[in-house]
Amino acid sequence: MTRHTASLLLAFTLMFGAGSVRAQQALVRWAYGPLARPGDAAFVVEGGAIHTASGPFGTRGPCVYLIEGDRVFRSADGNWARGECAYILDGPGLVHASGPMCSRGTCALVADGPAVFRSDGAFCSKAEAAFRIEGNAVFLADGAFARKGDAILVIEGELSPAALLVILAAM
Repeated sequence: MTRHTASLLLAFTLMFGAGSVRAQQALVRWAYGPLARPGDAAFVVEGGAIHTASGPFGTRGPCVYLIEGDRVFRSADGNWARGECAYILDGPGLVHASGPMCSRGTCALVADGPAVFRSDGAFCSKAEAAFRIEGNAVFLADGAFARKGDAILVIEGELSPAALLVILAAM
């Protein structure tokens, strides 16, 4: 192999290899009924950015939340500009936060296995059941044992638990 062929091969490898390195992407669709029939797109999640979405193919809309480590910020302008702090991830819970320095507020949601409970207070004590996650579907839930109701979301792709909690807290 000549030197020119080797450098050309290396250039193609770098060019096409760089294109395959992409941010993790998930599409979250609205769902209907007890069988989780998927509907139009609701959110597109790319890396740490949560965007609104529309249509059957998930056309990406403006950015609404940015996840940076254990802090979640509202988007200031829809184009990934960090705005005010919205939530802090605290173990299995999601805590309301405010201000640019993420001042801790009351707890919003607590995940407990497949169930997600609403919570209030500073210590993230479980209150009433809000959602139940089964496979790639999210169902409404009620009662102390998170009895499953109708589906509200279907997830396509890999979605981090943090991004899912943020989406559920916004509902």
